[in-house]
Amino acid sequence: MKPTENPWKECLEYVAITEIGLRRSNNQDSHDAIPARNQKIWNSRGHVFCVADGMGAHAAGELASKLATDTIPMVYMKQSQLSPPEALTKAIQQANHVIHTKGNSDAELHGMGTTNDTLVILPEGAMISHVGDSRVYRLRGQKWEQMTRDHSVIWDMEAAGKPIDDSVHKNVITRCLGVSPQVNVDIEGPIPLQVGDIFLLCSDGLCGQFEDSEMGKILSVLPLQEATRGLVDLANLRGGPDNITVITVKYLGPQQATATGGDKNPVAMAKETEMPLPPVPGWVFNLVAGASVALFLGIVLSLVKSVAFLGMILSVVALAVEGFGLWKIFGRKPRKAFTRRLGKGPYRNFTAVCDEKFAVELKRIFMELRKSAATQDGLDFQRSDKLATVGNKALVAKKYDEACKNLMLAISAVWRQLAE
Repeated sequence: MKPTENPWKECLEYVAITEIGLRRSNNQDSHDAIPARNQKIWNSRGHVFCVADGMGAHAAGELASKLATDTIPMVYMKQSQLSPPEALTKAIQQANHVIHTKGNSDAELHGMGTTNDTLVILPEGAMISHVGDSRVYRLRGQKWEQMTRDHSVIWDMEAAGKPIDDSVHKNVITRCLGVSPQVNVDIEGPIPLQVGDIFLLCSDGLCGQFEDSEMGKILSVLPLQEATRGLVDLANLRGGPDNITVITVKYLGPQQATATGGDKNPVAMAKETEMPLPPVPGWVFNLVAGASVALFLGIVLSLVKSVAFLGMILSVVALAVEGFGLWKIFGRKPRKAFTRRLGKGPYRNFTAVCDEKFAVELKRIFMELRKSAATQDGLDFQRSDKLATVGNKALVAKKYDEACKNLMLAISAVWRQLAE
């Protein structure tokens, strides 16, 4: 979708970035961002954003994550007869089947799997599906919340109240797509939306390099594009030990698509997810057809004196049966997309208020990066130094939002030149 053809530019902003990191030979992450093509589609299926972190030897993890992000949106969008939670659950289970089947078809792919997080923006709010230890966060005002629960050994131990020491392998997950024939899917939502809400979907290559609150602080002070870029840059600067994938989605207001060239009759925004009428069972049509034949015979018999009474009874019964059949056809009502709130998120809460500690940390990172980069030829530090100067002055004045904003931009200004 070209920017000039984007019907959501006034009400939705999103940024998607994936990078290999500094220590991996290939990128086993995958992602997809699919805003609805038009208002009608959004009214029934919403916008879909998907992140997957693959695992497996050779190219197996890369294939597993790609199969997930290809399959899930496609199957979800096609299941128009199902409610969004049902359709998304079916889509993930189908992706699990595809990955599991593929993994069992080739010895080099055996045991491959992937995590997955999918965010859908619907009329009722946000819906999230989750498998594994990739994460979805939400920034609302100055509150940073983890909306998903890690399917990992360490989270299970915490939930059970068991002590955790250095012997616990923190990266061991307990649930993923593809390894087993079946998978349980966590669904969260619908989560009511407020103007300004920002959702972040990421692989653990991003969140693993941050204290949780730091990500919210960066998103709270920078425009979405610069904040998302800065998060990836900072994850790389802190070692980049894994692939890094992130999608940020900002809700700017009610999802009313702007008219494009072909939209002569724009569709109004739905207040609830529009569900199609349930299908009519075949026996209903057979019943109506049979009742119509019986009614015709009843009318004919009623004209014969010897069986007129029988004909009248047959006509009345046929009319009643036909009326029932027509009511089953024309009296259908769409199902409700959601009957209750699913899930228990958010699972963790943090502050997104920038403070002196974080500003000092960003200053330290910039100074080390700037010193290291000074040995490189052909770099231009004019912009980064100017931003750092503004940030340092703000830090002295205890204006921590401004300090963090400018220091983060200064870090990215240097790192982008080194990474190119």
